[in-house]
Amino acid sequence: MKLLFRICSVGAVWFWACLWAQGASAAVVAAADVVPEATFQWGSSGPNQWGQVGLTGAGLAQVTTDFPNSGNGSLRLDLPVTSSKAGLAYYPAATFGKLSELTTVSYQWLVHRTDVVDQAPVLRLYLRNAQGVHTQTLVYTPDIAGVHGVGLGQWTTADMLHGIVWQGRSAAQGGFDPNIRRPFSDFQADPRFADMVVFAVEGGAGNGSSGFVGAIDNIEVVGPLASVSANFEVVPPTASIQCDKAQLLDSEGQTASCTLSLSRPAETALTVGLSTSGDAARYSGCAGPLEIAVGASTASCTITATANTVRGDGQVTVSVAIAPAANPGDYSLLAGTSVASIQIANDDGEAAAPVVIPPSVAVPVPGLSDGMLVLLSMGLLGCGAFTSRRITPRI
Repeated sequence: MKLLFRICSVGAVWFWACLWAQGASAAVVAAADVVPEATFQWGSSGPNQWGQVGLTGAGLAQVTTDFPNSGNGSLRLDLPVTSSKAGLAYYPAATFGKLSELTTVSYQWLVHRTDVVDQAPVLRLYLRNAQGVHTQTLVYTPDIAGVHGVGLGQWTTADMLHGIVWQGRSAAQGGFDPNIRRPFSDFQADPRFADMVVFAVEGGAGNGSSGFVGAIDNIEVVGPLASVSANFEVVPPTASIQCDKAQLLDSEGQTASCTLSLSRPAETALTVGLSTSGDAARYSGCAGPLEIAVGASTASCTITATANTVRGDGQVTVSVAIAPAANPGDYSLLAGTSVASIQIANDDGEAAAPVVIPPSVAVPVPGLSDGMLVLLSMGLLGCGAFTSRRITPRI
């Protein structure tokens, strides 16, 4: 029994470890999933989503394919003037937990263009005190952490948990030791910081340069209450098609509406090709492309059954399929949802089999004997006499 208990216990630990590993694996954050700064409101909307924050001086933070990493995209950061700032933040509904309990804080960064030596994108952790007030921000800045001489266009991994960071909130904001550089582990061990709750993470840039262009990818924060691992990608919406009827009869007025749907509204106008298959004499419609306007996510076409009175022409299947996108970034297809089928059924019955009439057969009339003929004759004469007496008028 003890051995069985140990086996079960080890199995349970392995199961939950695998489950946690799956939950903590890198999740794709699509360009369309990023919440615009205008609607990314702290505490009221945006939990468990990435949203734009701190966009000033025409600074931009957006997911593009300009600097691909771990896929086709990354988070592009643009600072056109010295006052520019830009970032993308994430806060879980349950917070990450206490600062002292974090086990992973890392990200990857790239510099495409800069006029400041060793300037690079940064990572920030937002901390709040027991009263729920944001008073501390721990910032990892590569050059302050001792990273120098990284060439342009090169992706570099930063391990904030084992690096040098600084506290960015001012004393007026309640910050302790503003701008003091210390190992991250020192902050975790400092009783003033250790029990503070890490409620958000931000990746961004804004160091007073002009014309800076860089990128961030694969931000990862693991805490006891929540984790995030974000791989920023440009993911096209998925396209599917469904018809409102599965069967039509070959009669007048028999139609089915087929709706093409995108998993999210189109960011640009799209032309989606369709192809149909089946007996062309039994239906019409849905043969041409469908147009989806910017901001829309659906378009429809109609399949019409050909009315006929042909008996016994049976049942046929019509398939409406979405054609692959000419531009892979427009939309993608999933097996099982990119084709819709409709049956055109015969409603005129089967052709009747000809009725075979057998040849005539003569049926013999039974013969009468002489005695029977005499009796029959006498009966007829008696009936005639009786009838004659009944109809003779009285004088």
